[in-house]
Amino acid sequence: MQLSVLPALVLASALLTPAGAQVAALKRAVADAEARAVRTGVAVCDADGSVLYRHRAAEAFVPASNMKLLTAAGVAHGLGTDFEFRTVFRVVDGELLVDASGDPNWLYDTEHDPVKVFAHVSRELRSRDLQTLRAVRLLPGSFTGPTRPSTWPQDQLHTYYCAPTGGFVLQQGTFVMSIQPSGSRRASVRLVAPPTGYRIQGSIAEVNARKGATYGAIDLGGGIKVRGKFYRKSPRVQIKTAVNDPTRWFRDALIYRLAAGGIRVPAEAKESSPGIIYEHRSPLQPALRRMLEDSSNFDAEQCMRVLGAIKNDDGSLEGGRKALRQQVQELVGGMPAGVVITDGSGLSKQNRLTPGLLVVAMFRSFAGERGAGLRGSLPVSGRTGTLTKRFVGTDLVGRVRAKTGWIRGASSLSGLVEMPNGKIRWFSILMNYDRNRNGLNKDLKRLQEEIVRAVAGIAANG
Repeated sequence: MQLSVLPALVLASALLTPAGAQVAALKRAVADAEARAVRTGVAVCDADGSVLYRHRAAEAFVPASNMKLLTAAGVAHGLGTDFEFRTVFRVVDGELLVDASGDPNWLYDTEHDPVKVFAHVSRELRSRDLQTLRAVRLLPGSFTGPTRPSTWPQDQLHTYYCAPTGGFVLQQGTFVMSIQPSGSRRASVRLVAPPTGYRIQGSIAEVNARKGATYGAIDLGGGIKVRGKFYRKSPRVQIKTAVNDPTRWFRDALIYRLAAGGIRVPAEAKESSPGIIYEHRSPLQPALRRMLEDSSNFDAEQCMRVLGAIKNDDGSLEGGRKALRQQVQELVGGMPAGVVITDGSGLSKQNRLTPGLLVVAMFRSFAGERGAGLRGSLPVSGRTGTLTKRFVGTDLVGRVRAKTGWIRGASSLSGLVEMPNGKIRWFSILMNYDRNRNGLNKDLKRLQEEIVRAVAGIAANG
């Protein structure tokens, strides 16, 4: 049975003929999970696409961050892994115009550091005798509408993992604060990025007690308010908080850096029309790596919107969702019943995927030479990313590349495992349970690892 026939995998849920003790071990691990009232779906295929095992493979589950696997597959299929984001700076009649590209790589202290890019723009303006600009305008293109899905937890929108997306976003939609003791009543607080010149309002009190030392910051739009308590003997820490308006942050940071480069904005008009003065390019691959290795919600959502902008000229959230669904359908040859794509990151509890669909998508996108970049971006068991502490002390350290996932009520693990003979097998494990059952995820991680160990020993069906 081959993956060339999609329904064979994604529309069936029966167990194929058992193949030895390892399949028996796999069945026991799945039964153990379901005995705990945890609905468990598993799909496994060999390196050539042969289906080896399936249990509830066609049923739809809340995937949590395993959604990022489908997003990465759809984005890579639709854009190509050699895709580049292009942000164009133009001057028309004394105005600096910036075209949105949805570039997620505007990160400080990287090769795409906006401080360096904006400094380059300043130099280009000065070389054209444009020390004075009439205005700075950011052109959103098709990146319109809400910056976050409405299904995200509304009480968590200030957190870094709920950062907004859009045509212009710096530092993954967050500002970064440095907090350290000062030896006085108030801790020292400094804005690390983005460097917009925003003033810090409020204060964080220094306290001696270790308990109750909580602190945070919020975006006021033109300023940042901090509050809370900080333990006097704590080391310096950095915190990330979501911005409210990413476009405003981008514009303010640009104007701030232009001023530092000797460019005045705004001022009396200067008639000049030199056209494009600078184009900044950055690759897709780093964003895919952060999406998979670091489980970056921002990069998943941002890339999904870029996919919509490029394929359908619709960079809205809805446009991104539509484009992702289209690309996945094209990639796998159809779409199983019950699949729901609400966001690109898996933060929404309304997403629904099947284990069979994930296995097919991974096989089609992550395998072979073309999939080397995606495969290399997956966390490695016992070594990198979200798998650093998984499979530790077992013979599978370094042999599993997979994406983890967890939100309340859902735990998942999907990817590939390297066999002793060097060949690989693809697997997807999705688990859903009553979200009110606290403390269950540790046990589910153990069961997932047992399933993967069993997968590593399944013999192909004859």
